Amino acid sequence: MSLGTIISENFMTIFYSFVIIIILALIAKMVNTREREKARRELGEMRLKAKKLEMLEKEKYIHSLKEASMVLKDDEKTKIDEVIRDKAILSRRSLALMNELEERMQRLERGADNAKLLKTLKDLKKAEKELFGGDV
Repeated sequence: MSLGTIISENFMTIFYSFVIIIILALIAKMVNTREREKARRELGEMRLKAKKLEMLEKEKYIHSLKEASMVLKDDEKTKIDEVIRDKAILSRRSLALMNELEERMQRLERGADNAKLLKTLKDLKKAEKELFGGDV
C-alpha cells in the first residue's frame, strides 16, 4: 500500500481532524483573548483606584495647607487657589486622555481579532466549497 492510497482512503478522517484542530485552536485563542481583556480591565481598575487614592491624599494635604494658610495674605491665597484649580484641570485632562487611550487600544485589539476571525472563516468556507462544491 502506498502513501497515496492510504491518504485517499482516509481523506475524510484526515480532513475532519484538521477541521477539529482548527476549531479547537480558534476556541483557545478566543478564551485567551477574553482572559487578557479581563486582566487588562482589572489592571485598569486597580490603576484607577490608585489614582483616586493619590488624589484623595493630595486633597487632604491641600486641605491641611489651606488650614495653615489662614495666616497668608489674600493675594497669596489667590495665587495658591489658581495653581490648585489649574492642577485639578490638568489632572482631569490627563485622566480623560488615559481613558481614551485605553479604549482606543481595546478597540484596535478587537478589530484585529475580528479581522483574523473573518479571514479564518473565509478560508474555512473556501475549503468547504472546494470539498463539497456549490454553496455551503
